[in-house]
Formats: sequence, structure tokens, C-alpha cells
Amino acid sequence: MKTRDPSALVLTGLFLTSLLVQCTRADTQSVPGSTENDIATNATNNFLGHLADSRVIGGVAIVQKDGKLAFAQGFGSASEELDVKLQDDCTFPIGSNTKFFTAVAIYQLQEKGLLNVTDVVNSYVEPADFGLALPWCPKIHDKEQLGCQEPTIKQLLQMSSGLLPVDNLGCGTPNSTWSDADWFWQYRSFDWDLKWGEAMGYTGNWLSGNATHTDLLKFQKLFDQPLLHAPGSQYCYVNSNFQLAGYIVEKVTNMSFGSYLVENIIKPANLSNTYYWTGALGWEPEGLHRRAVSVPAYRTTFEGGSGPAAYKKINRYPWFPGQSSTAAQAAGSMSSNAHDLLRFYNVIVTQPDVIGLSKDTVANLTEPLQPIPGLDASFAQGIAVSDGPGKAKRLAYTGEIWGFAAQITMWVNPSDPSKSDAVVFFSNLSPAIPFGADGSCSVVSPQDGSRIDLDSRACGNENGAGMTDILTDQLAKIWGITGNFGSI
Repeated sequence: MKTRDPSALVLTGLFLTSLLVQCTRADTQSVPGSTENDIATNATNNFLGHLADSRVIGGVAIVQKDGKLAFAQGFGSASEELDVKLQDDCTFPIGSNTKFFTAVAIYQLQEKGLLNVTDVVNSYVEPADFGLALPWCPKIHDKEQLGCQEPTIKQLLQMSSGLLPVDNLGCGTPNSTWSDADWFWQYRSFDWDLKWGEAMGYTGNWLSGNATHTDLLKFQKLFDQPLLHAPGSQYCYVNSNFQLAGYIVEKVTNMSFGSYLVENIIKPANLSNTYYWTGALGWEPEGLHRRAVSVPAYRTTFEGGSGPAAYKKINRYPWFPGQSSTAAQAAGSMSSNAHDLLRFYNVIVTQPDVIGLSKDTVANLTEPLQPIPGLDASFAQGIAVSDGPGKAKRLAYTGEIWGFAAQITMWVNPSDPSKSDAVVFFSNLSPAIPFGADGSCSVVSPQDGSRIDLDSRACGNENGAGMTDILTDQLAKIWGITGNFGSI
């Protein structure tokens, strides 16, 4: 999830200083094994090390092969200002990876008989919570004559409810380009940070981390908006779907969403470096953000010319003073490290009973439902799913927030999920590299001035290219990960 929510600049200093004791441990973490693993380890270190030295990447890479940790290491800096190196156990904001946790929470409640994902959302919306005189009656824009629509909880989780995408630029609606003249525009959250700050005064629950999903949905005026389309008719990526799911969790359990995650997912799955926080950065309870990287992330700028682009400078990713993740909540307010996120996926596919899920429930949770435009994958429920060779299934997701990108890809071994393969890359740096005059994508090596050719996806984005897809593809090749687990 990309979101530009508010953070007091003074708080950045708190995060930078904390790194001196939080993100500093041994360099390389890899499991010794076969000669093939040694070769792959060396190739990975050379590949990622060269890119990090060239200021093209920064982040943490983890590889799981045959269900075992094969490689784990940080590349680049956790703090450029304090010269603190990234280690493989540093904690990052994981953005929209939060959505899978939210989906799991909903299915846990179904397992307990407290709800059913086929229930209509309105069964759980208390009109008084949102100042409604009558039950919520969402109608499709320009089709009001069809009457009240009833999106289900499952449609929230699969991004097909029809809710408007008020806080992100794209919604995945085919053949539509929004302009200022569109009816939809009046509902968009422009100047979100300023409006948020004015509405909340930078005080109270919004900074202390006590704001609920009721507070957020009231601020968004979600229940005053028409629907974009009929529930279940099409895919449209809307963060409000998962924020409304978070509201349902809070209503059904009478717990804060963060407390529910801790007691029902984080502790049982032993995710010791994972937490949920919606308040101001630097205001977390003591010890909550152990080993956290400094926020926001970084962007490097390169200068083009007749030859390869040359590194120019590094800056912090743009953000707004007063930063908090309150506007994300169940759609993107979690932080974790690469080890924990991988452990969470392994629990899901190998020991779901640890967190109160059956194998049948996991199958339903990861069922590909809605094709994602432009991608060879389908949105399941908080996760992207695609078919691999044979009966193998590929689970993947990327969460983006404040310039960070946390991506995990798991190739599930259908005959023995405990022997699944995975690549995880958490990034805290995005490069803005221009294409060369000849259309090539390359940078100058800082070591010997030679040309380093890059994947074309790394160039041409003045706001900084997302590198996680490129790195995942290359690491899978280095480690021989194809999703083909032999005859199945």
C-alpha cells in the first residue's frame, strides 16, 4: 500500500538515534550446506553487494530452499546519516502485507463461529457508530434505482465490494481514467495529510495509537459514499475494504485490532519482531520498535548522459511532518522483519492449527478469485496467488509505505509444504535512474568505472523504481527456484 500519511520531523531523529543499538549485529546469516548452496551464496553476495555499492538497492534478502533457510543478509544502510549497516533482522514497515494478517483474523473468527465470510457487511455495521439514522444502504452510482446493495465480508477481502478508492490513485477498474470532472472526484482524499492534521489537531488517540477503525471510517465518511460497481462484479484495489474488515474484527471481539493480532496471531506464531502500530512514529510503547530501520526510506538519484548513469545523491523519501500510520490501520499499519514474515507464511502452509485455522480454511483463504489487471496472478484474500508448474501454488505480496517495499514470494510444494521455497526482499531504497541516450538501462560501477547493465524496469521512474520484483526474479534464478517440485 502506498500512502503518504503524516510524522513530526523531530521524531525522525528518535528513529535515527535508536539504530545505534537496535540494528547492529553480525553481518551474514546463511546456512552452510551443499556446494550448490555455497555457489549460490557467493553469487547472491556478488550480485546484491555490487548493486548496493552502486547505490541501486538497499535492503534485506532471505532465501528459503526446500523449507530451510539458505541465505539471509542485509545490504546497504539502515541509516545513512549515522552509518548504520542493515542487518537481516532489522524491522521494516510492511505496508499492505498487513492485509493478509487481517484476512487471517477474519477467518479465525469464522472458525470460532463468530461470523461467516458470506455474511453481508451491514450485519456488523452499527449505524450509531457513524451517525447514521438508519442502517447503511450503499447504492451504485448512477444506478440508485437498483436499491441497497449488500457486499459480503468475503468481497471486502477479495477487493470486489464496490467501495470507492478514496485514498489511492489507481483502482484497477478496466478502461477508466479519472479526471477532475468525474463524479468520483469529490470523494477523493486530496491533501490527506493536511486534512488529517486539521481534523485531529495532531493530538489524542491519533498520535497515541488508540484510534479505532470506527474513528478512521468516520473520518473517511465511508458510509456517505456511493459504490463504484455492484458487489462481486469486478476487482478494484481499495484500502477501505480491509479497514472495514478491521472494524468488524473490533466489533465482534470487543478488542482493539492490535490487541487481537497480538493474542491470536503474533504470539501463537512466535513472531517476536512483528507489531501493529497506528500512532505517531517514535511514540510507540517502550521496546515496541526494536531493531527498527529509520523512517522514511531513501531515494537515490542518478545523472544520465551518453553512457551509463552516474550516482549523484541520496535523499530521504518525501513525506509529511507529523507522520503516522493511522490512515492505514488494518490495511497497512504493521511492521515486521523478513524472518518473521517468512515464518508467518510457513505457519500458514504447514501448521495453520497453531493460529486456529484448518487446512480447508487455508485453501479457501488462498483461493485465486479476482484476476489482477496487468499481472499474471489473481487476488485471493489479502494475498496474490498464481499457479506454478504442476499443482504448485505461488503466493506473493508486496507492501509499500513511506518509500519502503516488503515483498515475499513463496512457491508452495503441494506434496510437502514444509519443503517449500521462498524469496523475501525488504527494501529501504528506490533508485531514480534515467535511461541512456541509446535506450539502455545501466549505471557506472563505483569500484572500477565499468558499466553495470540493469533490468529495464530499474530505469525511467523519476520517483524511484521499485526493485523488489527484479531482485526476486534474479534471486530465484540464482537459487534454482522454479516452482517445479518434480513429478507431483
